[in-house]
Amino acid sequence: MRVAFGLFQHEANSFCPQPTNLAGFQRHYYKAGAELLETTRGIATEDAGALAVLCSQPDIEVVPLLGVKAGSGAAIERDTYQSLRDDLLRRLEAAMPVDGLLLVLHGAMMAEGEDDASGDILAAARQLLGEGMPIVVSLDLHANVTCRMAKMATALVGYHTAPHIDLYETGQRAAEILVDTLHGKIQPQMALCRLPLIVPAENARHTDGPLADIINRALELELRGEILHGGVYPVQPWLDAPDVGCSVVVVTDKDAARAHSYALEMGSAFWQRRTDFIPELVTPAAAIAKALDGEARTVILCDSSDAPSSGATGDSSSLLHALLASEINAEVLTNVVDAPAVERACQAGVDAEIEVDLGGSLAPQYYQPVRFRGIVKSLHNGVFRFKGQGMRGVTMRMGRTAVLERGSLRVVVMEHGVTQWDPELYRSLGLEPKDARIVQVKSPAAFRAAYADIADEIILLDTPGAASPKLTSLAWQRLSRPIYPLDDLEHTPMAE
Repeated sequence: MRVAFGLFQHEANSFCPQPTNLAGFQRHYYKAGAELLETTRGIATEDAGALAVLCSQPDIEVVPLLGVKAGSGAAIERDTYQSLRDDLLRRLEAAMPVDGLLLVLHGAMMAEGEDDASGDILAAARQLLGEGMPIVVSLDLHANVTCRMAKMATALVGYHTAPHIDLYETGQRAAEILVDTLHGKIQPQMALCRLPLIVPAENARHTDGPLADIINRALELELRGEILHGGVYPVQPWLDAPDVGCSVVVVTDKDAARAHSYALEMGSAFWQRRTDFIPELVTPAAAIAKALDGEARTVILCDSSDAPSSGATGDSSSLLHALLASEINAEVLTNVVDAPAVERACQAGVDAEIEVDLGGSLAPQYYQPVRFRGIVKSLHNGVFRFKGQGMRGVTMRMGRTAVLERGSLRVVVMEHGVTQWDPELYRSLGLEPKDARIVQVKSPAAFRAAYADIADEIILLDTPGAASPKLTSLAWQRLSRPIYPLDDLEHTPMAE
């Protein structure tokens, strides 16, 4: 049997002012054909997990198509999306006949002119392959699962974790469902419960809080063999488009009624807990004071509004403003995306004293630059690999990177924003988070796994940005209404 395999991942954020273009994919991940099979060794991602299962089957030939990823950000530019989409589909058509298709998607991808890019790709693939062909898709926990996606796929399989530490296992689960379908062992049936609800990511975790109870119920049902998969999706909330919302997807073997029943049960539980997702936030000045007054050795200041992994630009100066105003003496690690400042530091060289504006270079509507005078402590190429749970082995590229020092304050200044789940961002530059009193991390929740042995305390900051957890503060224009928390509404969940 021949199984086609493709990857197309991007997580949109409608409030990010910087476009997502072809260069963003080329910088992050762009592989075609056999290259897809050669780049997953030692990597803890969905594609690696899926390919490990598929390639272990003696009767399955994997036909690699195209694999592209870009960091989270604004909707993909129209021409870039069309080019990548068409390339993937051309390769699929050229690979035919095939017996099945496995796609690694994010599920919250948007392009200019196409709000439901994942559904668009699945619909085009279904048209090529026909109604009876198994199409199994792996998704991020923050997917916006649409009715079109559910209709076009045989099975949708998502992460069970936030922080995301089961990417590899999600790929395995998706591949196992496809393999068992091809071998005639199962006949997947799928049900979807969608909700008029968006939630901040800070309290949407599998470890504790309202989401944990629902995910644990899905895991219980899987373990008992009641269902093949239960996916709980607290959607990427910064999608300003119609047809956006949290959802639950249940996949069963042959039993559509059971899938419907459990999707409705978990969807109803999700809706009932909606008010529990709103996080408590602290201003930067108050957070600094709290970090210094407490007994915690290392305090993580979670600046999630500017998280590149959520689609923000990474150029927030909000915390830096407060740090400079506080004249703090304890060791502090912070970071900002500012390519002009990096250029100035590189021109000056190591040990030079420079004065630069930091922050607000990409999103001036959210941030004002802060004037910073300090020493260029070190210069780097900005390449590092994740070592902790979640995307272990994946390479990040910050571009040229400078460490600026002013007293006990160290500012990592990078050309490109990167996912900040792992302390290797700092360690790769010779900075040890365990030795700092305050560490800034621009991530809403996923950093908690890799920082678990570092953080004595975590404080969620109240700062502006494209990924603000204060969802009611954002300038929504196209989102379907009513929807919680923007509107107070009564709703009776339904599954289909």
